[in-house]
Amino acid sequence: MTTYERQKFEVFSGLKGSRLLMSDDWKEEVSKCSKCGKCHTVCPVFLETHDESSVARGRISLAEALLDQQIVYTEKLRDYVYSCKKCMRCRKVCPSDVDYEKIISALLHGVAENMGIPLLPKIIFRYILPRRILFDILLKVSSRVQRFMPMKKRGQMRHLPLLFMGKRWIPTLARKSALQKFRKTKKIKNPRMRVGFFTGCLINYIYVDVAEAVVEVLNRMNIEVVVPQRQLCCGTPSSTMGDVKSTKRLAEENRKVFESLELDAIVSACATCTKAIKNDYLRILGPSWKQMSDKIYDISEFIDTFIGDIPGVKPLEEKVTYHDPCHLLWVRNISEEPRSVLKKSSRFVEMDMADACCGGGGIFTIIHYDLTLKMLERKVNSIEKSGAATVATNCPGCVMQIADGLASRNSTIKTTHSIKILQEALRKSEART
Repeated sequence: MTTYERQKFEVFSGLKGSRLLMSDDWKEEVSKCSKCGKCHTVCPVFLETHDESSVARGRISLAEALLDQQIVYTEKLRDYVYSCKKCMRCRKVCPSDVDYEKIISALLHGVAENMGIPLLPKIIFRYILPRRILFDILLKVSSRVQRFMPMKKRGQMRHLPLLFMGKRWIPTLARKSALQKFRKTKKIKNPRMRVGFFTGCLINYIYVDVAEAVVEVLNRMNIEVVVPQRQLCCGTPSSTMGDVKSTKRLAEENRKVFESLELDAIVSACATCTKAIKNDYLRILGPSWKQMSDKIYDISEFIDTFIGDIPGVKPLEEKVTYHDPCHLLWVRNISEEPRSVLKKSSRFVEMDMADACCGGGGIFTIIHYDLTLKMLERKVNSIEKSGAATVATNCPGCVMQIADGLASRNSTIKTTHSIKILQEALRKSEART
């Protein structure tokens, strides 16, 4: 018996019957998979575990077994479903063009419906995320508590004691959120464009300096930036645990907020948020979201598309390298645009395997932290080998993950968002003139 057959037998044997909540288009995607195994070559989880059930082909086989009512939802099956990072690399290389995202979304929904959602995430998804005031209060309290926790510090990173998920370096929560800082829109005389800024939770509550950079850089380019105060979480955390009800509610609330404004475009500095509001909302809200979806851009994509040559900027002397976030590269094919911006604002150097996953990814890093460390080690090795003083990326989740890895090595390499590099270059260029 091969490893694949043995693992399939372990999950399938002795199980009968199943409850399914999948649509016909989901079934159609399952039937398209030819089981060629091409997904093995790119899946970051499989490359670490070599576990057939932890790669797209294995999960699709499990989905087939559910459809055929050969198995039911079990804790082991849930673990295999939760082990997916949802980076969508597999979809990019699939010769049969299987829409794996439909399949994994249906499996996650099935897990949630058949086995429930753990109590704490369920409370957060259904009662805190949809209520901005409550979310603000909770994070405000957490920020104050964090100041009194016995932690080592390295720059902006704090080392959690063993009592609180030890061995991990985390950033400090901001005392004032980005939404609170940008309650009023700075008016621009005869702006070339008026754009909305979708902050996302990490930038709103932790990386407020990234929000400041987005607004400052766009304002410098004669673009008015509106930061809607009633915007909510994009819904990715709830969708990754199959909570369709919460995800749809958040999407509908964000839709009301952004459709009520007259905007030429919407920008986001978070790769995952951009994917959610541009791509996922089309599936959640339907074709009526297409018009808004077409207006949504990653911040580097927006600058490269609408600004091109950045007036007045002189590159920094600092060597900067770039890490490709999965949701920007593999879902949206955005690779050259961030590099274009960095080449204009720094001494850009490429790193080996810039597109390799850093191991970040929401709840995946919580459930499978040891696994993410293996991916992170390779990423940090590539960064150090590049000779860069700073690694930039376009995803706050990747910033947090990579900074964790560098802090654990006492590295002097800084981790930041690409827009921060451009902001610094613009400021220094202005100071020289």
